[in-house]
Amino acid sequence: MVSKNWPTGTIATRMANYLDQAQQKWTISAVPNAGGYPGAPYFKITLAGTDRALAATAAGELATVPAFTGAPEELWAIQQLTDGSYRIMPKSVPGSKEPLALSAVGRSFATLAKFNPESDRQRWNLKGL
Repeated sequence: MVSKNWPTGTIATRMANYLDQAQQKWTISAVPNAGGYPGAPYFKITLAGTDRALAATAAGELATVPAFTGAPEELWAIQQLTDGSYRIMPKSVPGSKEPLALSAVGRSFATLAKFNPESDRQRWNLKGL
């Protein structure tokens, strides 16, 4: 398994054309008792088959932490938009009070940015929901 060779600490998150690689398979799971809204709990997003979790950083970027702890920066709101796509937002970004959404930058990078309803960079298509 490729994940056994990954660094033990926090690693950067990147995007690329889907090639069915280990770092491109994510699992989205509701987190009981983590809050949210009726019918819309907070979720954890982990690399499939691992406990590595997607997290927001104080720099307003993304990282994959070694293990999910339930910290606010590891909790994600997933909201369906009127066109059927989804907006994905961290519960909080360390050191920031501004709500930010997961945003594509080109073809190989993702970041967090203020949601722009005019842009398709923050509209995600999720399979299996």
